[in-house]
Amino acid sequence: MKISLAGWSLNRRFRAAENPLSLLDFPAVAREEFGFDAVELNSPFFASLEPDYLAALNARAREFDVRFVGLAVDGTGDPSSADEDARRHSIEQIRRWFPVAKALGLPYFRANTGGRGAEDDPAALERCIASWRELAAEAARWEIPIVIENHGGISANPDHIVAIMEAVGGPWIGTLPDFGNFADAIRYEGLRKIAPYARGVHAKMLEFGPDGEETRIDIGRCVKIFRDAGYDGYFGIEFEGRTDDHEGVLKSKALLVKHLRAHGYA
Repeated sequence: MKISLAGWSLNRRFRAAENPLSLLDFPAVAREEFGFDAVELNSPFFASLEPDYLAALNARAREFDVRFVGLAVDGTGDPSSADEDARRHSIEQIRRWFPVAKALGLPYFRANTGGRGAEDDPAALERCIASWRELAAEAARWEIPIVIENHGGISANPDHIVAIMEAVGGPWIGTLPDFGNFADAIRYEGLRKIAPYARGVHAKMLEFGPDGEETRIDIGRCVKIFRDAGYDGYFGIEFEGRTDDHEGVLKSKALLVKHLRAHGYA
């Protein structure tokens, strides 16, 4: 059973005004507070991209026997932009994360599609495809896949994600499906469409009922979608509730383990 802790679950700690959690301490927290041996990193929490800092981060992971299984990159502009200079700048901002991913031994990293406000514009989708062709070529050069999450903009529509996968093709592009990010009306069908391309999964959870089940998302149904698709990678817990994150992560973990076991994930 492959379960990891997405750093965003603790985003309030990382972004605290006083005594914020350091990314260098994240492996210790994941292991000692929550019992995880695998984590996903988030670009906003990096204090540096310099080799010494990345080496220190690797050292802390080894110290606590924690594996880095992914990286979610944000703040890189809009690779679907109609402004060509802005689109080129976004591509370059994403490219700078390939050597970081290589240094950390990551199996993939996630970048955003952009296109907020242009979700239904076919031209924006074509620009996005063009950008991801370039990024997939860069991924091949570094031998590190780059993945798309259903994370708003162009990627809010699962058919757009599939169109990008089919247009770009090859082993260096994939998806990072999130249980919670599609609109309610298309959530499960959307996940079913992008599951075959999954390199990782965000097991998003927000709130829990008295029975321990998630009140907004059918976690069991989500897990079954990925089992049916033959997915055998990590399920990364991404708790985004408003309650205490310690309790929220532990409840998320217990619920995910329950449904993974029920659907044959040993």
